[in-house]
Amino acid sequence: MSRPAAHAPERFIAIVGQIVGSEWSAPSAPNWPVNFTRTAADLALTVYPDRKNSRIIFTTASLAAPDRRCHAKYTPDMAGHDDIDAWLADGDLDAVADALGVVVRRLVDQPLPEPVAPHPDPVGRELEQLAQRAQELARLTAQFAAGLIRGEPVADKAGRIAHLAQLTEQSATRVDELRGPAPASTAGRL
Repeated sequence: MSRPAAHAPERFIAIVGQIVGSEWSAPSAPNWPVNFTRTAADLALTVYPDRKNSRIIFTTASLAAPDRRCHAKYTPDMAGHDDIDAWLADGDLDAVADALGVVVRRLVDQPLPEPVAPHPDPVGRELEQLAQRAQELARLTAQFAAGLIRGEPVADKAGRIAHLAQLTEQSATRVDELRGPAPASTAGRL
């Protein structure tokens, strides 16, 4: 008989708790996402199911700076289960504990990325973002044109181009606002 998916976090907490050991504090509530913490090391370990891709996502992050994080994924053998929730509820988690342990230990041992210093020049930051969007817009437009030539469906690419063009326009407006009014041109005047 199948256990309800509600018990899945509790089962997974037990397995991950055995992997990380007593140095980590277990979550206070058995809900997704599952959050373990290790205050002495300034680390949080978050685990949750990626239902769309039928896998488990693991994330480590600094407690003080949660934007500093690393990710790992584990894709189980779903044979005999309809989805990731069914696997979490009924799967033999003990059988995959060693594989999960390797994923978790590698992730926990991996150093977190260094914090990104804020860009000292707000116009420069916006110009970088504008340039990246313009490059992506050029790439998508080239793919769109190639799809037209090959007779492929292009409506999806056209929608992505329109959305990116909107974002590019917003970035360009922000750059103009940060730059201030354009100096009056004296070219051609006497």
